[in-house]
Amino acid sequence: MKHTAVIRNIALAAVCAAAAMPVAAEVQLRVRDIKVAREGSELVVALDINPRSVNPGRDREVIFTPVVRSLDSADSLELTPIRIAGRNRYYSHLRNSDLAPGEQLTYGGSPLALRYRAEVPFAGWMERSRVEMRRAVANCCDAPVAEGDTPLAELDLSPRRFEPPFRYVAMLGDSAIERSAEGRAFVDFIVNRTEIRPTYRRNTEELAKIIASIDKVKQDPDAIITRVTIKGFASPEGPWDNNVRLAMGRTAALKEYVREHYHFDPAIMSTDYEPEDWAGLRAWVEQCSLPHRDEILAVIDSDMAPDPKDHELRRRFPAEYRTMLAEIYPALRHSDYTVKYRIRTFVDIEELKRVYATAPDRLRPVDFQRIAATLDEGSREFGDVMLTAARIYPRDEAAALNAANVSMARGDMAAAGRYLGAAGDTPEAVYTRGVMAARTGDLDRAATLLDAAAAAGLDIAREQAADLRRLRDTPAVTYLITPED
Repeated sequence: MKHTAVIRNIALAAVCAAAAMPVAAEVQLRVRDIKVAREGSELVVALDINPRSVNPGRDREVIFTPVVRSLDSADSLELTPIRIAGRNRYYSHLRNSDLAPGEQLTYGGSPLALRYRAEVPFAGWMERSRVEMRRAVANCCDAPVAEGDTPLAELDLSPRRFEPPFRYVAMLGDSAIERSAEGRAFVDFIVNRTEIRPTYRRNTEELAKIIASIDKVKQDPDAIITRVTIKGFASPEGPWDNNVRLAMGRTAALKEYVREHYHFDPAIMSTDYEPEDWAGLRAWVEQCSLPHRDEILAVIDSDMAPDPKDHELRRRFPAEYRTMLAEIYPALRHSDYTVKYRIRTFVDIEELKRVYATAPDRLRPVDFQRIAATLDEGSREFGDVMLTAARIYPRDEAAALNAANVSMARGDMAAAGRYLGAAGDTPEAVYTRGVMAARTGDLDRAATLLDAAAAAGLDIAREQAADLRRLRDTPAVTYLITPED
């Protein structure tokens, strides 16, 4: 028995020694239809290997192991190996069923291509990585001996970031800023009289309202009064003709009172009157809870002349008429006044900055542009100026476009979208919409918009469209091995 074991050991050693002899046959990796791609949450490596190019010898095998390795070599992952075996090794694996799960086996020289596919969870480090085929040779006894790597593909699956530069446009609006102060005074007059008595009833207080409104504008060093308008109203009580006389006379008296108080040029003062304020009466009745409210409204809305209409209300609704006479008619006898003024133009840049800090609504779009020109385009202060201009001038397309750029720079894409909705359809606005599409990852829309802006003659759009095409034409996977036909 001992003699037999010795003979067997000697025989096995001889076989292993023979297997350890150098492989004479050429071993060359040849592939067809290689594919490396990210599919959803997985990385897929698929290729067809031609076994006819591998002849390891009867008792040997070549082990091909795909390896995914980050470009900085910090991370790597081995995929399932492929074994191309010589005749004896091939049948030994079949008899012993000793392959690891998923391993594929074929024999050297086989006319049939070996179809390989591996799917592994995609990891962040794989975005920029390389796929290599590691090759090792093994015999029946010894551990596999590494023989080198064959590069298969290089991956750049990182998100295609394309961030074209912002383009700010000049705000040129230079129209004078017009403002107005408005109010309502209830000046009392003696019955059927039109002259003003400043101390009569509440007149001291009511006239003071008008004076205070005008004083506020006159004392403003930046304001220039351009027009003062007074419109007098009377209640529907009494004959129409007499109400016309009273409304006209009382309005003229109030105008003269104001003009003499300030010595205004008569040319800047104007008057208007409403003999009977039926609109005011209707608004009050509509909101009240009087009995017969709807019937009263129907009379007010009728086509009757003013005097018959007032008579009808008095006749049909005597109780309600008394209530209206006491509670609402006095409020219908009022004078509405408007003081229109223009803000002077600021020339000195330091003065512009002072006004911006205290009353930016007094600046024109071109004034905001002048202030912004003194600041670094990417600075917080520059952005604040642009956003303030857009807030004060929501219909100014240039201001809206600039505010959209600032919002994008600050990461507020929702605000940028709202501003772009008011930015018009100039080539610059189309370009900026393309910038937003690019920065939100919609490169297809970005390409369309940039091309449209370029076609409209915008040079920066033409340049950025070309950059985007180059980016999109750069393959995500570069194959480093040439497949066979």
